[in-house]
Amino acid sequence: MKWIRGFELFLEAQNQFKVQAQNDLEKTIYKPTNIITEICVAMVLLNNEFLDNLLDRGLKGRYTENSDVFLTDLKNLLIAKNRLQLGKFEGDTCIEDTEHSKINGYFDEVKFDIEKDWNKLVDARVTARNIMDKILVDEKLTEDLISKIYWIGPNKDKEHAEDIVIELNSGAQFSIFVNKTLSTSKSASFNTFADDFIGKGIDNLFNEDNMSKWNKLTQSWIKIIYENANKPMQIHIEKFIEPDRIDTIGYFEYFDLKHKDMRFKNIGENIKEFDKNILKFSDLMSEIWKNKESCFLDVDKVFNEWMEVKVFLLNSKILEHLFTESLIQNHQDEVEKLDDGFKKAEGTVKMKLVKTFVEKLGCLERPTYFLGKKGNDFHQVPSRKFFREYYDDLDIKFDYHVKLIVNQEDEEKNDFSIKLRLELDKTPLINCNIDVKFSGGEMSGKLSAKYNFEPVDNFNVIIANKMKSPTNEEDQEV
Repeated sequence: MKWIRGFELFLEAQNQFKVQAQNDLEKTIYKPTNIITEICVAMVLLNNEFLDNLLDRGLKGRYTENSDVFLTDLKNLLIAKNRLQLGKFEGDTCIEDTEHSKINGYFDEVKFDIEKDWNKLVDARVTARNIMDKILVDEKLTEDLISKIYWIGPNKDKEHAEDIVIELNSGAQFSIFVNKTLSTSKSASFNTFADDFIGKGIDNLFNEDNMSKWNKLTQSWIKIIYENANKPMQIHIEKFIEPDRIDTIGYFEYFDLKHKDMRFKNIGENIKEFDKNILKFSDLMSEIWKNKESCFLDVDKVFNEWMEVKVFLLNSKILEHLFTESLIQNHQDEVEKLDDGFKKAEGTVKMKLVKTFVEKLGCLERPTYFLGKKGNDFHQVPSRKFFREYYDDLDIKFDYHVKLIVNQEDEEKNDFSIKLRLELDKTPLINCNIDVKFSGGEMSGKLSAKYNFEPVDNFNVIIANKMKSPTNEEDQEV
């Protein structure tokens, strides 16, 4: 028994070790791909001439024979007592981390060659200069304004993923992502977006009235493909359904239909045209649509026929009707029609749409700054606090009117589109297009919402100027 008990203890300890290792892995997300750029950018900010001797005066002899010496010098800059420090977060404030031992392993992983990686140093200096010019709206960021710069590196986690944090003498901190552009394209399930927008109205998506439209959409989809497919494809389709009952197939039934031949009831039949085993009818139809050129005699005719049906039934009769009816029934007093065709959101509708902007932009409780390669595409993402403090000064306007015109050149332009416009003090701040589409291909059964954000050109200036103005007294939760 003691041996069994000992083995149980061994397994328990082993399991605890695995759990701890997994937790450590999830906590640390840093990969030292850009470690040279990050530290060089920080050093140029602290000492504007840091790379000048190397880049402009050709004084690279120290590193020519052994480039690893350069990495050692960078590591020593972090360990030494100076204004470049290893940083970690306590709450939303970055402070010094004195555990320098965690730095070593990351530098050991880096391969650096002074000749091959020359442009990394050039770009780091350009990036630093862009930060100097752009991060403070009214003045240039000079060496004497900086108290210290924290390199986050090994202490990154999901909540604190920035590369460096600049701390000014005033105590203000700027969290910066280096060589990373602001992601202006995000995706989510349609139900998530609709729940944020119209709340319980999403329950009507498949109500009795809409189900007849879903069924008609399904029947039109099958009929258009079957009647326009070449003979081999029609034969494949007939292995799953009887053509004379297309007009009776319902939306949910469509996804349950399988190959009629019991020999293929488990993994389906190998359809040589697609080199795939196909069991479900919906999968066969998806493959036919994806391979239009080889499956249809007249691709343009099929495309136009389906898009006309889709735009009319799905976009107009189902989705547009769903939003309009839900807003009228549940939020009529919170939507104001404007002369330009947009609608202004108030009350809970405004609150939910502002929440959409905050969450999809990835706003944190601290402002963050994204700088693309060489410091291009410089964008600030305001903090959640910004949206709370200036909530009353924000306006949300939206429009989702369907145009019953098929775009033959761009399939995505036939998706249901919602336009959002966020304004601050009556001035445009961010435009957002939300395209609702089938996420797994046409008639896949899953709707998704793709967000595309477009901040205005002077976005950073507008935000910075607003933050200098007196804040509102109310602090509303977003």
